[in-house]
Amino acid sequence: MALLLFTFFVWEQHTLGDFGSVAMNKRIFKNQTTDKGDVPFFKISTFGKKADSFISNNLFEKYKEKYPYPQKGDLLISASGSIGRIVEYKGQKAYYQDSNIVWLNHNKELLNIYLKAYYQIIHWHGIEGSTIKRLYNKNILATSIFVPDKKEQYELGKLIKKAEKIISLQQRKLKLLKVMKKALSQYMFCQEIEFVPILRFNSFSDKWKYERLKNLIVKEIKGKAKADMKGTKSTYIDTALLNGGSITKVDSPTDTFHNDIIILWDGSQAGKIYHGFTGALGSTLKSYKPKYSGGFLYQYLKSKEPIIFLRYRTPNIPHVVKDFTEIFKINVPSVKEQEKISKTLNYLDQSILVETKKIGSIKKIKKFLLQNMFI
Repeated sequence: MALLLFTFFVWEQHTLGDFGSVAMNKRIFKNQTTDKGDVPFFKISTFGKKADSFISNNLFEKYKEKYPYPQKGDLLISASGSIGRIVEYKGQKAYYQDSNIVWLNHNKELLNIYLKAYYQIIHWHGIEGSTIKRLYNKNILATSIFVPDKKEQYELGKLIKKAEKIISLQQRKLKLLKVMKKALSQYMFCQEIEFVPILRFNSFSDKWKYERLKNLIVKEIKGKAKADMKGTKSTYIDTALLNGGSITKVDSPTDTFHNDIIILWDGSQAGKIYHGFTGALGSTLKSYKPKYSGGFLYQYLKSKEPIIFLRYRTPNIPHVVKDFTEIFKINVPSVKEQEKISKTLNYLDQSILVETKKIGSIKKIKKFLLQNMFI
């Protein structure tokens, strides 16, 4: 056994087998399962998801009493498929597929709260760099782990757990914002040939007008290849930049502005819509200068994404039909109402972006803690 000094504490190097043995539920045969029933039976294909098989309560109680069964807080491990995936058992009625879903039945010298964190950086013995598709009991038991005293185990585990809780809360908030945005996008726009939306600001009462998209567009611009635009004069707008990539400059006049609508014209993501960019437009993209509120038009078209006017060059590669502005019709209110709707939905978009960045930042902090606070 090796000893390593970490901050002010001595951490001991062990194998997981020093703390206990691998356990699993007793085998369940297919004729013992049903599509509906009392107790969910998780196979490796449904591990961590929703069960599609069940066993009777009588069988569950019998097997739980006579054979190995996880304690609340034990960490279930996938031994095949996505090897090493971890699900904490929280005390619910459930049964698990033998040999494919296992856990370490360990003594009290190893805390689950610490083990759950450590599992996220663990290197399973004997499978690194191999093509092995299964995590055998011998691999688990021979896996190395560095362990401090129980007090430090608890504090470290609690810290990671707190970070995970914050991430979970932020993800829930993000999900609610997306649901709200989707609902407002459905109710604040007139559907088909209706002339009054379901949800509306009190200060507006006029009927909306049904227009061809072409009548709401002042100018259409087709992008050019980057090779035709050398230099440093304008920002080059391509799909990489639109999806968060770095800025490059080209010698070409700025032809697309912040209020314009940009549509990806060809390729696997054809029909994707963007707004809020200024620069020289790249190939595979077209921009459309709106007569009125670009924000409103963007939000309306975005609510229809992927655009319904796609065609396919091959079974897998779509493109936008050439005359879609002639085909597509849209209900529009007054300019003031357009701007009010645009401002509301844009605020939600910005809130979603902020929450997404927060989640990314907290995940980076958690990753840093795992990489630097554990041996």
